[in-house]
Parts: sequence; C-alpha cells; structure tokens
Amino acid sequence: EQESWLDEQLRIAKSGKYKHSLIFQHIPLYVEKPDEPKIYFNFLPALRERMLKRFSDAGICKIFCGHYHRNAGGWYNDKMELVVTSAVGSQLGKDKNGFRVVSVRETEISHEYVELID
Repeated sequence: EQESWLDEQLRIAKSGKYKHSLIFQHIPLYVEKPDEPKIYFNFLPALRERMLKRFSDAGICKIFCGHYHRNAGGWYNDKMELVVTSAVGSQLGKDKNGFRVVSVRETEISHEYVELID
C-alpha cells in the first residue's frame, strides 16, 4: 500500500505539473555520500540506491531529513541534494541547537540552518 502511494506521488512529481518536487523523511538515505557503508543513521546500500534512483528519475530536487542529530548531507548525481538537519535539542555533534528554514521561490529552493541562542 505504501509503495503504491509512493509510486503515485513520484508519477505526479515527474508529470511536470509542479515547479519543484521535494521529499521530507525522517531517516536520511545517506549521511554524507551516496556510496557510504550502512550505519545506524542511514539506509541499507541496496535500498538506498534504489530509492535515490527512483527519486532522481521522478525529478525530485531535494530530500530533507533528520534523525542524525547533526547537520550533514550531500549530492546524488549533481542534481538531487540530500539535506540532514540537526536537532532542536539533544545534539550528537558540534552543531548548536537549531532548525532549518527552507525557502521555496519561483526559480529556486534555498535552505539555512538557524542556531538558537543559548
């Protein structure tokens, strides 16, 4: 049922009806590089590659994730950016508590991590 729903959403994304198509998900497909090994914070490599290809083929331009409790991310085939946002609390890395602001405009999508003041 979930696969059917996702197939339909990706079909709509690929139709060209929308200027921008984004994915928001909790667990990142990868943390820094699409070909990295499996760790607690990412997907198994075979599933990751399958999903990255499906998303890219559908014209998805950005994937926003959390779960890692640090800022991270990278690019898949120079067309699709994966953005991992740190946490508002319970940091695991050097990032300060914060949140990400995503701006969607006619011709571009930008994002910025905003640190909370201690």
